[in-house]
Amino acid sequence: MATGFESYKMVDPLLVASVREALLQSYFSEYDPAFLRTPAGQADIVDHVDGRYNRCVDHVLPWLARYIDLRAANIVELGCGTGSSTAAFAQVARRVSGYDIHAASVTAARSRVQALGLSNVELSVDQPETLLETLKKKHPDGADVFMLYAVLEHQTPAERLETLRTGWKLLRPGGLLVVVDTPNRLTYFDAHTSLMPFFHFLPPELGWPYASRSPREDFRNAMGKVSAEKAPMLLTRWGIGASHHELELALGELDPLLVGTGFEPEILEMFPVTLDEELLHIYVERSGAPVPLAFTRNTLNFVLRKGDNTDFIARRTAPPPLRHITLATEAEARIQALEQQAAADAQRLQAQTERIQALEHQVATPPLRHQLVDRLNGAFKKTALHGKARKLVEWSLKRGAR
Repeated sequence: MATGFESYKMVDPLLVASVREALLQSYFSEYDPAFLRTPAGQADIVDHVDGRYNRCVDHVLPWLARYIDLRAANIVELGCGTGSSTAAFAQVARRVSGYDIHAASVTAARSRVQALGLSNVELSVDQPETLLETLKKKHPDGADVFMLYAVLEHQTPAERLETLRTGWKLLRPGGLLVVVDTPNRLTYFDAHTSLMPFFHFLPPELGWPYASRSPREDFRNAMGKVSAEKAPMLLTRWGIGASHHELELALGELDPLLVGTGFEPEILEMFPVTLDEELLHIYVERSGAPVPLAFTRNTLNFVLRKGDNTDFIARRTAPPPLRHITLATEAEARIQALEQQAAADAQRLQAQTERIQALEHQVATPPLRHQLVDRLNGAFKKTALHGKARKLVEWSLKRGAR
């Protein structure tokens, strides 16, 4: 799907190598070298170097362009990390201000921005306790977009509420609060942290010891080294899913604010609908639960707009037709039809068996047996063989009489 943003992708091998080296010297310098040599470690490097950046260019930029003129937008991104999304937004936005609490990540982001030749980016490191106050002071005139790209899942509940309220107040009229690539706590499988089903439902007292069963080696090892007292915060920082609950507590009713649902073509290409999402979708609709369908996705990608959204809501993208559930229903119906056919065949076979048994019983009874013998004798007497046999017997008897 052509988007008009293709020219911003990182495809130059020299550029990719430059960013890779910068990240190895900064962000990845804190990693275990042994882990970085594993396939998982190598995949993590590739994802940070150009994977996330190119996905943002391919999917998120054209998605947001539906709701705002990015060329005129001032974007504030909380949790900019190594600058993948920050740099992608900066390719088209008027200005991007990125903030993070991790110094090595911001150092890597600065290297990325420099390698890409971007001059409309400001990057800052701050402490968690003062970060939101810094945002307010540095942006007294507000912002057009408040970006939370893979951020909410790493915050405590209190941090989430404060972040959402601060970001919403920061927005100018018509501004967007954008949440991207955040795991949904309402779905069955934790694809973000533990790679296990239902793990994100567990309280820390169970999540910490149960992490030893995770197939994800780096997560399993990290949780195995921490004390019970520090485990809850470490679980939070690794990432536990978000949901509509914190949004409603922070901002109130969501439906009048929701313009991007995550069912748009750009997002569906990045995150196709899965079976468990369709199951949650059906539950919400049939139970009448007051949950926007945007929050039935495994990974949350949605846009809230500050202002009158009547026109945007009229054009809001609905979920695609159910596919997995339809296939499952068709398969179940086919199985039921086969079972019914088998039951009918069994009934017919049983009826035939009973008829044969009844005939066998009739044949075995004396009156019928005698009738059959008499009929057979009578039929035999009419044959030529019977006549010859009779003559032979008579001839024998005459010879015996002599």
